[in-house]
Amino acid sequence: MKPLFTLFAFAALFTFMSCGPKVYTAPNAASATAAHSVIAIIPPVVNIKGRKKDDPEALKAAAEADVYTFQQEMYSWMLRRKQQGKIRGVEIMDPETVNAKLERAGYSTSSRIFTPKELATTLGVDAVITSKFNTSKPMSEGAAVALGVLFGAWGSTNETSASLSIHDPEEGMLWNYDWVASGTFTSSEALVNGLMRNASRRMPYVIN
Repeated sequence: MKPLFTLFAFAALFTFMSCGPKVYTAPNAASATAAHSVIAIIPPVVNIKGRKKDDPEALKAAAEADVYTFQQEMYSWMLRRKQQGKIRGVEIMDPETVNAKLERAGYSTSSRIFTPKELATTLGVDAVITSKFNTSKPMSEGAAVALGVLFGAWGSTNETSASLSIHDPEEGMLWNYDWVASGTFTSSEALVNGLMRNASRRMPYVIN
């Protein structure tokens, strides 16, 4: 009986551990990020799985609408933490400036032809934050409108995976956070708050 109990306990522990976030921190992450003065949040990659009956082009339009909503939500989250004194001395370039500079340089969210180093150089910043969101339904009002549906038509449950990375143009990727969540995220703000709240416990710029 005891060996069987031990086996179940081990299995439960393994399941719990496997559901946790995956975090990568480069050995030089602390020293590199400490030298950063200005960073920028790049428009994220967003994929919406949707439903079988949804038109692929409509899903694509909805994902595009979510791109800028997620970018703004991440910026707002970090700006609030900075105002609270919980972000170390680094300035965060506003999304309007980021997107205008990238557009003038020929970058678009449909092609994404720039490397993280090229993005940082184009923007004139010390590091860029890139991200990717995979959701099963639209998360912003704009995305819901793009699909011609109301949030209630999708139900409350949303399976989501998100990845967040910090890239230094010279040092490469300094930090990466992969997160999988399943819950009642009813808005882009709720989703980003959940991601950033969890990620901030390990993010180099954040003072815990």
